[in-house]
Amino acid sequence: MTLHNLRQKIDGPWLRCATFHGFSYKDAKIIFNSSTPLEDIIAESNQATTLIDIDKNEVAFSVLTTSFKFRRALMEEHFNENYMESSKFPKAKFTGKIISPIDWKSEKPILVDVKGILTMHGVSNEIVLKAQITPGKSKILASAEFMVTPEAFHISIPSAVRDKIAKEVTIKINAVYAPYQQ
Repeated sequence: MTLHNLRQKIDGPWLRCATFHGFSYKDAKIIFNSSTPLEDIIAESNQATTLIDIDKNEVAFSVLTTSFKFRRALMEEHFNENYMESSKFPKAKFTGKIISPIDWKSEKPILVDVKGILTMHGVSNEIVLKAQITPGKSKILASAEFMVTPEAFHISIPSAVRDKIAKEVTIKINAVYAPYQQ
């Protein structure tokens, strides 16, 4: 399976592919934190879909932006309507490659670098992030944390609320993968 096909799996229907040897998870957790001393802005989605191709060391994530839940309904409304423009840009996606050596048979946690394209708000940027992966025969555990700026994805923050929203947003991802079933 190529990275292009992995992207298609994340974006569209789960295609049958005899060459895909990997793991998938449909309820991965993504948390973002844009808190400042003036305001706690934390949202969580448990609806991300993700795949890892262990033959090619490729990984992909996709999440509907409307699946993020906030502590306050007004924050969620502003996030979807004013900032992410979720009706226009319904998904955030990442496709990338694990660029550090990894032994998928080790069953020991390893810190790896992952390089790929993050697309949000209709803008795609290359990022490199650190992830901890624990390989296994029946499951793979993975977690990552990285920072992005709203400006890098052309997300406008009005000056009236600029001090309430962090200049860098922390994104955390956690997934427990199971072998992919066709």
